[in-house]
Amino acid sequence: MGVTQYPAGRDGWIHLSGTIARPDWSTMVNVTAVARSIGLIGDDRREVFGTIDQDVVLAALSELALADSDDEHLFADAAVRVQLARSAGVEQVDAKSVLNRSRAGGTIQLRYRSEMADLFTDLAIDVALRDAERLADAPA
Repeated sequence: MGVTQYPAGRDGWIHLSGTIARPDWSTMVNVTAVARSIGLIGDDRREVFGTIDQDVVLAALSELALADSDDEHLFADAAVRVQLARSAGVEQVDAKSVLNRSRAGGTIQLRYRSEMADLFTDLAIDVALRDAERLADAPA
């Protein structure tokens, strides 16, 4: 985060000019920001509850892996952990329902938000430790 930027939560970054822009994830991999953007970290730092679509979590992990190819294996391991996590149920989506945003029928696999938040916390720690190892191994 530069001097002229302030974090704005899930909307992106607010610059001093007042405009909002999404951060470039290819240059700034921030696991916590991604977790916040998909609702795994509340604005008030309280524990999250409820369910989340498994595909949303996997898409976020895929975005992180594309942005940080050095730690791709960490994101792949996290994706496996998502798929092996406890099921919070399955939702059958009716393509004709007015409540369906995508207008595509199908099945949605739900996971518990608190478990996915813990997974992202572990992932953030792993990525930070890998960065620290790289800095320690770098020649002075």
